[in-house]
Amino acid sequence: MTRKSIRPRIVVGVNHSPVSVAALRWAIAEARLREAVVQPVHAWQWSGQHRASYAPMGSWRSHEEEYEAIRERTRRLVAQVSRTLAPVVAHGPPAQVLLAHCEEAEMLVLGVRRSDTGAPAANPVLAACITGARCPVVVISPHEVPAAAAFPSYDVTLTGAPTR
Repeated sequence: MTRKSIRPRIVVGVNHSPVSVAALRWAIAEARLREAVVQPVHAWQWSGQHRASYAPMGSWRSHEEEYEAIRERTRRLVAQVSRTLAPVVAHGPPAQVLLAHCEEAEMLVLGVRRSDTGAPAANPVLAACITGARCPVVVISPHEVPAAAAFPSYDVTLTGAPTR
């Protein structure tokens, strides 16, 4: 009888924050120890579904244009850490997307941002993943990220692009 060899999989939530990059780096190091594969996952929701009907049409991007832009941005971010990983960009609420992708994973790795007080900030995505995942959830502290990188300034557009 032949046995199919399947490598363990570690899913990492990548939301373009410095702490999610730290989580990706941690997951890659852990994957080496476990001989696992790493799957970076970015959850994305089209901003057009949340725009007011009276918003200027010139500022709208189609679903496809926005998807391609976020896919490329995620690909570039992941490539800065590892050129061999292919990120998944999936449409949907972050908790649902991450839980669906870690269904049969060995672990889910998430970064948690700092609050205004400097302590790790609780958030609903993290809470949903911790309570809903069928695998262990590893939470990477914001203290793993240098202070200057942990608090980038973001613009107020729906793209959330850094203003640097």
